[in-house]
Amino acid sequence: MSLRRALLALGAPGGVAALAWWMARSQAAAPFRQASWAPEAPYLVLGLLALVAFCFHRINLVYVAGVLAGTCAALDRVVPEAPRVLPLLLALVPWNLVLFMADNPPSLRSASGWLRPGLLALQAAVLAGLARPALWIEYSGGFEAPPADLALALGRSLLPAGWPAVSPAVLAWGLAGAVALLRLLVRPEPFRAAVLVGLLSVGGGFMNREVPGACAWYFCGAGLALAAALVQHSYNLAYLDELTGLPGRRALMEALGRLRGRYVLAMLDVDHFKNFNDTHGHDVGDQVLRLVASRVRRASGSGQPFRYGGEEFTLVFPGKYLEDVLETLEEVRRAVEESPMVLRGPDRPRQKPSDQGGRSRGGRKKVTLTISIGAATPSAGARTPGQVLKNADQALYRAKQQGRNRVCAAG
Repeated sequence: MSLRRALLALGAPGGVAALAWWMARSQAAAPFRQASWAPEAPYLVLGLLALVAFCFHRINLVYVAGVLAGTCAALDRVVPEAPRVLPLLLALVPWNLVLFMADNPPSLRSASGWLRPGLLALQAAVLAGLARPALWIEYSGGFEAPPADLALALGRSLLPAGWPAVSPAVLAWGLAGAVALLRLLVRPEPFRAAVLVGLLSVGGGFMNREVPGACAWYFCGAGLALAAALVQHSYNLAYLDELTGLPGRRALMEALGRLRGRYVLAMLDVDHFKNFNDTHGHDVGDQVLRLVASRVRRASGSGQPFRYGGEEFTLVFPGKYLEDVLETLEEVRRAVEESPMVLRGPDRPRQKPSDQGGRSRGGRKKVTLTISIGAATPSAGARTPGQVLKNADQALYRAKQQGRNRVCAAG
């Protein structure tokens, strides 16, 4: 499941980055690479990314855009005149991408908020001194300039004695890529996918820096991947319910607007949820909603589940008649009923108890959850999706009146 979600998260960042990669390598795109404006393209993309990220309060993206723009400028203007900068630049860039994308930094009003800009300023000073050795002598009181192979010397000092002299760049890119992939698999989300795609893009830029115009498009790919992740993240905030992971009310309204012809709408409600929430607390109530959402998602068949609001969920079955989905709705109801929830006391053990009783060791208690379902389809008195949804809600109310834990169809 995590692998599937990770692949889905890679879709948008990887798609736009692939277009930039094609621009960097295809013969058909050669005129674009040779255009007079091509060298400025990455700065335009990264500048727009930083501006939009700042407006969306994603300050970590602002830092990453700055790192990418500075790296692109160093490859274009500094490395040709000072090749000694390249090994250290190669070793620093991947970890900057991984570390700065971890989360949003604290405000600059706090001391910890200055850690990231301070780290960037320190790196810039070291690279500037490495590019112009005279600066080290002038501002360090007469110390000698660093060796040309400073990055390799640092890498050797970090490795145990007897280990082969591996380039720090190889270690940095390999470890950073492994960390980025692991973080994506643990929690698939757009920004983590964009870090992995960005590493590939920037790596391609380093490897193709001698090809005229290619490096700029690889850096455009990294910027576009981050921009796509920002758009996807904003979409998720607007259309996905954060608690359950299901599409939310806004997504439901748009789905209803697309319905034509025959379809079935079903309203689901967790039985006695208010009493349960009041008795066990809101944190446990949230766990109930997540459990119900997962069972509804798995057993919904051809229906698309949404969180309507509170403890209510909606299932949309396009192109179906009522008799086609009643068995599916029964399966949804049974799936929830057959998934008891275990309440854990404060002294709960880490191991799952082996006994199957209603109450178990460590203060655990099993609670059976049930749902009531009402379903409706277009009819002479309900022609619009909004009217059909209202009929489904009335059918749900009848299911509650008849004893709950049942499916009722609008008559």
